[in-house]
Amino acid sequence: MVDAPVERVWDLIGDVNRHPEWWPRVEDVQCDLLDVGCTYRQVTKRPDKTIETTISVETLDDCHQLRVRCLDTGMYAHFLLTPAQDGTFVDAELGVEGQGLAKLFAAAFIRRWIAQSLDGLRRAAAGEQPGNQGRQQASA
Repeated sequence: MVDAPVERVWDLIGDVNRHPEWWPRVEDVQCDLLDVGCTYRQVTKRPDKTIETTISVETLDDCHQLRVRCLDTGMYAHFLLTPAQDGTFVDAELGVEGQGLAKLFAAAFIRRWIAQSLDGLRRAAAGEQPGNQGRQQASA
């Protein structure tokens, strides 16, 4: 749950240029037009380096749903928003399509990624700056 109206949460999720405000390790996004089938560039900081990737928009339903996929790494994210009383229920699916070692190590990384993403989304929706990170439980 995010204690903010669905429109405020959508402003953060549906505008990919705002992803650096809340999504862990996303440093910069360059997107001129967001529509199904389009691609945009994203700069992400990894522990060992910073990478630039191409992200494809697979699903976009205003104020409701966004699904994106990294064409370089196979990682994907799917966000589905539902108004719930005074807040927003965020159903988030994050994963990676891979084989071998990548798939073996992905589970622990993805659990951490989901928790950090939801915490960042909650802070951004509340208007907190990234440096004001309080410790909250990450549950959708």
